[in-house]
Amino acid sequence: MRTFGGRRAVAHASAWLVLSVPLLVGCTGALDQAHSVQTRLGRIEQVADASVTTPTDQRAAAIAVGYTGVATARELSRLLAAIDRVADAADYPPYRLDLRPAQAPGDDLVVDDSFIGSEVEPTVLASWLTVTAALLGDVGYSYEPGHESITVDSGAAIGHDVGEASRVGYGFRDTTWTFADEGTEFVVSGRVSPTDVLLFQGVQRSVASETLPAPARTWRLERRSDHVLLDLDVGLAGDPVPPERLTVARYADDVERLVTAALDAVRVASLPVWLRLHHRTDAGDDVFGYWVSGQAPVRGRDRLVRGWDQWLATLARSHAS
Repeated sequence: MRTFGGRRAVAHASAWLVLSVPLLVGCTGALDQAHSVQTRLGRIEQVADASVTTPTDQRAAAIAVGYTGVATARELSRLLAAIDRVADAADYPPYRLDLRPAQAPGDDLVVDDSFIGSEVEPTVLASWLTVTAALLGDVGYSYEPGHESITVDSGAAIGHDVGEASRVGYGFRDTTWTFADEGTEFVVSGRVSPTDVLLFQGVQRSVASETLPAPARTWRLERRSDHVLLDLDVGLAGDPVPPERLTVARYADDVERLVTAALDAVRVASLPVWLRLHHRTDAGDDVFGYWVSGQAPVRGRDRLVRGWDQWLATLARSHAS
């Protein structure tokens, strides 16, 4: 996130300029201040635990609170206001706030002090409570002006969580959802739509199928507003295959079935497609194929000149006809 802080930032700017003079005293004072804030936060009824981080010249101030006994957005808003009153009373600098429900410590809402009492607060808090109640995975929800990200560590429940996110129907232009299952990720801009669910299900069923001679070991699917990106980590017979041996002549037949399945799966989105093929080698990650619909292959991208980019473009054209 960007630098945290809002309404108190200007008031504290001049103080930060002179911190270097009484360094030891300032450090001790900051520690005492953080301890005082933490102690006072612990007296709030809904606060199960609290941690207050002392700011330094390399790290912003941060407050982490585990809360309990909060069931509605209005109750959570009152808790935020109580936390902010404690920080204000101690003249605590602009801070990041991490909120975690005590009964689900894997969930985490991250805002800054300028969020508290803002006009967007009721909507975001209501969404936070709805999403954490509906999804099985751990939810990391981060909000800042102009952008919010909702990351769901779903594991094997990723299909369930994608479907439930669609049912919830939350999201704006600046919302980014990310659903993760170990090395596999599905990223959605805006709301998760029923079409996104079909897109995810189609890719999940096809590209990792054990019937493929070269299935995707992991994959990343992104549905943006103007395109779909599908990144496939291709598993090949004889792994690891040195990059110079990963040629069209040797592996085209195996990779073709994977690419055809992928193109069929992403068609439901009715958006331009970006397709990226990579392969793990002893020397690192080898991006051996890249195709963007409607664009010619970029000359010089593959320094080994193996021909996969042109092969992808030709295969995609024939598959579309």
